[in-house]
Amino acid sequence: MLILLMAPEKTTATKKTSLKRTVKDQSGAGKLKIGELLSKAGYITATQFEQAKAQQKKTGKLLSRILLEYGYIEEDTVVNFLSRLHNYPAVDISREPPSPEVIDLVPYETARRFMAFPLRMAGNTLQVTMAEPTDTSAVEALQDAVHMGLNVCVSTERDIIEAYRKYYKISDEEYQELIGEQEEGQEEEQVTEIDDFGALVSDAAEDFEIESSQEDESAFDQFSASDAPIIKLVNGILVKAVQEGVSDIHIEPFEKSMHVRYRKDGSLFKSMNLPLTIKNALIARIKILADLNITERRVPQDGRIKMRMGRNKAVDFRVSTLPLLHGEGIVLRILDKSSLNVDLTQLGFEQETFDALKRCLNRPQGLLLVTGPTGSGKTVTLYSALNSLNREDIKILTAEDPVEFNFKGINQVNVNAEVGMTFAAALKAFLRQDPDIIMVGEIRDLETAEIAMKAAMTGHLVFSTLHTNDSPATVGRMVDIGIPPYLLASSLTMVLSQRLARRLCSNCKVRVEHDRKELLSAGFREEELDDLVLYGPKGCPECNGLGYKGRVGLFELMEVTDEVAKAINAEVPEEQLRKIAIQEGMVPLREAGLQKVREGVTSLHEVLRRTVVHEESLPAYLVNPDVEEYEDGDVIIQEGNQDKDFFKLVRGKVAVLRGGKKIAEITEPGEYFGEMSAISGEPRFATIVAAGRCVIKRYPGDKLQELIEKYPEVARHLFKTIVNRLQKTDRIVVKLAGGDRQRPQVIRRA
Repeated sequence: MLILLMAPEKTTATKKTSLKRTVKDQSGAGKLKIGELLSKAGYITATQFEQAKAQQKKTGKLLSRILLEYGYIEEDTVVNFLSRLHNYPAVDISREPPSPEVIDLVPYETARRFMAFPLRMAGNTLQVTMAEPTDTSAVEALQDAVHMGLNVCVSTERDIIEAYRKYYKISDEEYQELIGEQEEGQEEEQVTEIDDFGALVSDAAEDFEIESSQEDESAFDQFSASDAPIIKLVNGILVKAVQEGVSDIHIEPFEKSMHVRYRKDGSLFKSMNLPLTIKNALIARIKILADLNITERRVPQDGRIKMRMGRNKAVDFRVSTLPLLHGEGIVLRILDKSSLNVDLTQLGFEQETFDALKRCLNRPQGLLLVTGPTGSGKTVTLYSALNSLNREDIKILTAEDPVEFNFKGINQVNVNAEVGMTFAAALKAFLRQDPDIIMVGEIRDLETAEIAMKAAMTGHLVFSTLHTNDSPATVGRMVDIGIPPYLLASSLTMVLSQRLARRLCSNCKVRVEHDRKELLSAGFREEELDDLVLYGPKGCPECNGLGYKGRVGLFELMEVTDEVAKAINAEVPEEQLRKIAIQEGMVPLREAGLQKVREGVTSLHEVLRRTVVHEESLPAYLVNPDVEEYEDGDVIIQEGNQDKDFFKLVRGKVAVLRGGKKIAEITEPGEYFGEMSAISGEPRFATIVAAGRCVIKRYPGDKLQELIEKYPEVARHLFKTIVNRLQKTDRIVVKLAGGDRQRPQVIRRA
């Protein structure tokens, strides 16, 4: 820690001398600047240090900023290095907000000049955090400016700039200037754009009108693929896709034309029609870029294209070819890291689900599974989780097929089954690499699953994916693969199932009405229908007429609590496991989707497309109760008995007797009777006998408490039936007791 104390009643020269000595004694850094410290420690080379110093003389920027821009260090390198080796306290300002009164002690201009930020007062000492606290001359100058002793900490430059924006209320222009994003934006604008694709396609088609009897087709492809119109056309297709934010490009030859389609927000739309005359040249050009064999058209091929979009931005395309009936089809998956959002807080989690996810991520060990169909965003969720855990003191190893995005600080391995580098082989090797966190792209077989389980039980946090419909179904899939339930119960930490729904365009979404029956069947509660406000798509230029812009995640997180682990170990059915998980706090996918509908984020149609509703799973004694037949006069319930079973009339009718006198009849099929004794535990207050031949369903009364606690929908129906039955009985009793005479009015007092 670096502490500077002012020495009153001394000259300026004496004070500065005292301050220098104090800096050296307290920090151990002396006059060494951050570049020298990093160079001596081996974080950067001497050559890199000299380059950075030369650039600093030209620009006047902080040396740490220049090293970061050159890619020689990472954003948190300086903070971690100084806090660990030179005893500077590391401060995350977002988690340790400053005291309101200290902001006025250091004007913004002073704070910006030294890239410092005030935190709080400790007696007569001001605690500040700086991006480069080892610059003793800057620290002394700052102390002279504020006229008080300093206690100096270290933070990242970005963290300090964010604090300027939040607490000093700087303008967006000032913020952009500090962050340094203007230059990048200008560079990206220099990428060549094509305004008239039609003219370009015409030029290409005119150049390549060919006879079908071409002898050396491959030689023609090689020649035409290098022609200027084709090069411009392919580049234009790729650039347009990146700029429009699409995820996939589909190039498909048909009988009379070739279609180019883009997938955006999960939906395909046609972008252009191309003449068949340029088919071979277009395909050959893409295969050349992807380093594929242009003469091989009989088998699928996979490759990769890397395209630069300005000096500081590169976009990868994962290329897959497939022989189709009318020629080769190509699909390009766009891997644009700049558009990848790996912030967990921005994925669309509900607060309860997000809190459960953080609990699981903070555990020291366990298996965390992310499930869902292809294209449901599993990779982004995994990367986001890993990114939140990616720190200097944690080693992360991943096995992926293939590696889509590269992240600093994460060791990524490409799976290649042809040379024996399978997921299982990678996992075995990982365990000898002393990792803290392991990510396996997908669990496909028993061997991979077993190694992942063992790793999770031996102190590692293991992430992986499965293709299942929801979280409870994942447990059954793992058991089917061959994992014993007891092993799964002890090592599984969570299962996160997810879908991606299109987000309504905020510029044009409109209020829509739905039939009450449709809303109830979708999963909404009856009591909320009157106040429910729902929105749907309309379409505007902002969203290309689709009514949707962007996507939002729907998440179902099953945290393996003690109760869920017991259920997994007991091998309960999937539906029963789902019930227990919901009781333990799991929000089903359909309910997560309905919440997004209530918030106006997406439409009901989107949620119905992406999720299914699970009917309430009933216990066996309710699904298959005992069915009994009675003859006329048979006693079903005897007045005064202590039994607690309750019944439902299926067919026929029964009479209700009290003291030997008939007081009512039950004739409606589906009506319950005998519930009051089951609920209250009191003796039977009436006798019920069969009035003719009848069929009755008997339910065990000793299970009623469990039914009420665990199955609220059934319990609600049951109590509603009881209330209706009591009201009907009351009317009958009044009628039998008083005939048609008017019932005297009863005045009730509060």
